[in-house]
Amino acid sequence: MTLRLVATRIRVIWESLSTSYWFIPILMMGCSAATCYTCLSVIERAFLPEFIRPLIPLVTQDGVQQLLSTVAGAMITVTSIAFSMTIVSLTLASSQFGPRLIRNFMHDRSTQAVLGILVSTFLFCLISLHHLSSISSNQDAISMLAGVTTFLALVDCVTIIYFIHHVSRSIQADQVIANCVAHFESNIDSLLPVPESESSFRPVARQWATPQGDFSVTLKAMSSGYVQTVNYASFLNQSPTLVSGCELHVRSGDHVLTGEALFTIHCYQPSLEEEFTALRQAVVLGANRTPIQDPEFAINQLVEVALRALSPGINDPNTAITCIDKLSGVCMQITSREFPAECLINKDTEVWLKRRTFTFTGVIDTAFSQIRQMASSHVAVLIHLLHNLAKLRSHCMGSAGTIIDGHAQAIYEQVQFLSLSSCDVKDIDTAMLPFKSA
Repeated sequence: MTLRLVATRIRVIWESLSTSYWFIPILMMGCSAATCYTCLSVIERAFLPEFIRPLIPLVTQDGVQQLLSTVAGAMITVTSIAFSMTIVSLTLASSQFGPRLIRNFMHDRSTQAVLGILVSTFLFCLISLHHLSSISSNQDAISMLAGVTTFLALVDCVTIIYFIHHVSRSIQADQVIANCVAHFESNIDSLLPVPESESSFRPVARQWATPQGDFSVTLKAMSSGYVQTVNYASFLNQSPTLVSGCELHVRSGDHVLTGEALFTIHCYQPSLEEEFTALRQAVVLGANRTPIQDPEFAINQLVEVALRALSPGINDPNTAITCIDKLSGVCMQITSREFPAECLINKDTEVWLKRRTFTFTGVIDTAFSQIRQMASSHVAVLIHLLHNLAKLRSHCMGSAGTIIDGHAQAIYEQVQFLSLSSCDVKDIDTAMLPFKSA
């Protein structure tokens, strides 16, 4: 496995770790154990600065034991409350906003840090109690344990108050939507575009990416799953004496079935599938979609919140309108972005790559098609959608403007089958004026 493929795997593993509730708490527990060891055997009270010594008074072994027992008992209780609040917020997020939004909640660094702080304090007290009898003659160690325990208990009090506020705020619809947008904005520089950033690769027209050999090898998926990331450089760095070019049939976010074609290698001479087995690792499959190379991931999350809000069970058009505003803002940001080229070539070896890529047209369809279809019974949502499409239309030309015009026309045709008041008809006609004059 090459270094590029290792880096691709590490990126996927890091994505999994960053959305887990165990990684950061375990790291903090390790730091807690190291701090406890330092207090027991390394730091001496006499060597501390003068302004710190009053904060760490000399105490008895019985006093420290009672303090550690009290804090440990309180922390395990508070930790159980924090975990219960976390589970409740995840349950609410799944039912109210959609199960795919759970990833954003689990990615929340504040929640991970709070759980880590509480568990680490309990571990510190537990280890200290275990070693307390062995340091009965070491007054400095006993005093350090008492001082650090008191400090951790104060930190935990502030932490649990902050956590209650944070959970209460994070389950609000506007905050959930804002978090989705924030995740997209933080990743947009790495999403659009990445592969062309290397100086040895350049985009080319489709006619350049044509097979020059009579032989080809198609590699198929060994298992089903979602394409999480693709290492395009591995395909472009193939040997020019053997390979003329590669054709990728999948992109990030696609669901692949077992036996489905992943890519085709065009060769100058007869080749076996076994010669390119390692290249299959450049296409990483997993059980879930990830935002690593998928600019439509966050957009799909916003669309899901809007669709849930428009469902008969929730019936919250105001949340859907907020999603439309945010989706319009996201689409506005990417109007000035360069999307990845469909065909690339290695300038040094002339090995080409043809692939399926994301386009502005596809992003617009993903952002508004389902909402437009679901909002047929919500006239206010359709009118608001038309106003936002008009704002986007003023910044888009060519094919991008045509696809926006198509969505506006689809909405206009959709409302013709509704029984609307004259006031609503007037609002629809007013919202359509920018498209009629375009």
